[in-house]
Amino acid sequence: MKKVIENKTGQTVNQLIDDLKHEDIRKRQNAVTNLPVIASSLGPERTRLELIPFLNELMDDEEEVLTVLVEVLSNFLDFVGGAQHASILFAPMEALCKSDEQSVREKASSSIKKLIQLIDIKKNEDMLMNLIKRLKDSDQYFAKAPACDIIPSFYASISSQSQQELNNIYLILSKDEISIIRKQSSINLPVKQKNYLCIKILSYQQDLIKVSCPKNEDFVLQIINNLIKDEQDLIRIYLVDACVQYLKVEPKLVKYKKNYYIYQMLKSLSEDRSWRIRYYFCDKLAEITKVLGKVEFKKQFFQNYISYLEDQEPELRAVAALKLDIVGGNIEVDDIVSKLIPLVKKLSTDGLNYVRNEDSDVRISLFKQLNQITNVLGIDMLSQSIIPALTDLAQDKNWRIRQSSIEIISFFAKEIGQEFLNDKILKILMDWLQDKVYAVRESAVISVKNILQNLGSSWTEKNVMTKILNLSNQPNYLHRETVIFTIMQVFKQLNQDYINKTILPILTQLSKDPVPNIRFNVAKSLKNLGSSIRDKDYVKKILTALNEDSDGDVKYFAKISLDSL
Repeated sequence: MKKVIENKTGQTVNQLIDDLKHEDIRKRQNAVTNLPVIASSLGPERTRLELIPFLNELMDDEEEVLTVLVEVLSNFLDFVGGAQHASILFAPMEALCKSDEQSVREKASSSIKKLIQLIDIKKNEDMLMNLIKRLKDSDQYFAKAPACDIIPSFYASISSQSQQELNNIYLILSKDEISIIRKQSSINLPVKQKNYLCIKILSYQQDLIKVSCPKNEDFVLQIINNLIKDEQDLIRIYLVDACVQYLKVEPKLVKYKKNYYIYQMLKSLSEDRSWRIRYYFCDKLAEITKVLGKVEFKKQFFQNYISYLEDQEPELRAVAALKLDIVGGNIEVDDIVSKLIPLVKKLSTDGLNYVRNEDSDVRISLFKQLNQITNVLGIDMLSQSIIPALTDLAQDKNWRIRQSSIEIISFFAKEIGQEFLNDKILKILMDWLQDKVYAVRESAVISVKNILQNLGSSWTEKNVMTKILNLSNQPNYLHRETVIFTIMQVFKQLNQDYINKTILPILTQLSKDPVPNIRFNVAKSLKNLGSSIRDKDYVKKILTALNEDSDGDVKYFAKISLDSL
């Protein structure tokens, strides 16, 4: 069915066609943007026979024009007559694959891959093979990357002979590009651009492995073996994905010698001299452990993981800490207790002050991940490692570190129970409630609410709330304000007797506070607590007094609370 686009440009179709070759780049851009209008006017047949060949002559244009052109052509299928005529769009897309602009090349190769899904690959095998060969042999250096991108999209559907030919092309590309990077020779391009091309080739290699293994595993191993020796860490880093993908595609290879070869490559990457590659390997541990299984992971890589937690690079330590739950699920309990937990204490006493903030992040990550393995550890073992580190975090110079560490108390209170909240831990909690930064105090108040929900009102009222309510006598008004904020957070979980006998007298005292902020927060809290207080007249008496306050905000909130009763 012919697709019709109304011409709202204010120009005739002939003017738009003429503008495709206009000297003014803005007019060319506008004309390219309105190619759907032109094609709609011409109809599918004339678009195929006249417009597409005409566009093939416009590929030497400026980057701005080509960027628009590739976007328009990627949605042009309906204008050439639908999927049965998809092959007509290969020529302009091939030309765009040779553009100097990365985004244009990537969009063009992506469009070609979509077009390939619409055609009969077996009938068009020669056409596709010739397309790859032209891109590979192109004078435009960057065309080689789209070639590698496109190969996996039809590799599995072609003859063995063609597959072998593509293997050779791919192998040549991987060797040649690495060689050019090292020599920085004949092609006058910045090194950074050459690195980009090699990286793209490597990333496309993962797609190729999906469709070529295990039939052509020797070919894949040959490519990996070539690249693992490269001096550029940006090249080696993608081999982590390549090796993992290899093992995913054919898990039965675990039994074979070739799989041992892949293990050795992964082992080499896990111990790479570049911390960035070790970081990337660690970041992929979820996939790696799933592919290898517990036995092979512990045998091959557990010690490497331990070394990551002690690495001099804080970024690597941090990502290793985030993988604690993954590793903990793949090793024995004895290893968790003897090798992982002691690192918490070690990190808390790190002597490198210049990476203190990063170390704090690592310790927080470790704490947060412990929820996966706490059930196998006793309170004594946890307390020996956790309390010293938690105390250190509570005093960290970075308030965000102090804030992030607060949820740890809530977690361990829930997992372990009342015995975890000893005097040392409660002292830390009280320090947080009196922190000079509001965000830290706010998080501490929420932590109290969580503790109450997990441990019950009776224990919390006796052991936690008593200490908090004592802050109502502190000279710093922020500490007195924290008392009110805590009450408003937790009152629904408190016993009504406790509210009436203990909380209400505190609020009465604070309603006469010299600081207006304290008084209007009392007014706000009494609105929330109204249903829990038996003596409504007593509450009204307090609010009536506040409604006559000299401060406007106090009067405002007092009136709102009075009206709500």
